Amino acid sequence: MPVRRGHVAPQNTFLGVIIRKFEGQNKKFLIANARVQNCAIIYCNDGFCEMTGFSRPDVMQKPCTCDFLHGQSTSRHAVAQVAQALLGSEERKVEITYHRKDVSAEENLLLWFS
Repeated sequence: MPVRRGHVAPQNTFLGVIIRKFEGQNKKFLIANARVQNCAIIYCNDGFCEMTGFSRPDVMQKPCTCDFLHGQSTSRHAVAQVAQALLGSEERKVEITYHRKDVSAEENLLLWFS
């Protein structure tokens, strides 16, 4: 009989469903924990790692605002929009330029859900 560890088992099942749903769609995504102070990243898929040049261990536990991808081309206005989307409860589209680990720029259209 499988061992259930209280709150951990159902949460992991939910995350597994989300990951399986989006993995096969050629999407680049991450999942963050909104219950901790910096909304830490708890999962990123291979597509996200390939797009950014960062490995999964490099990304895990960093803030979901992706501050580590900000560079000279990243608009302060776009960064503020991302922060507002995380604080709000509405879906928001934000065009933002992130930088790969090798510092090259990568434009992205992001959909944020709070």
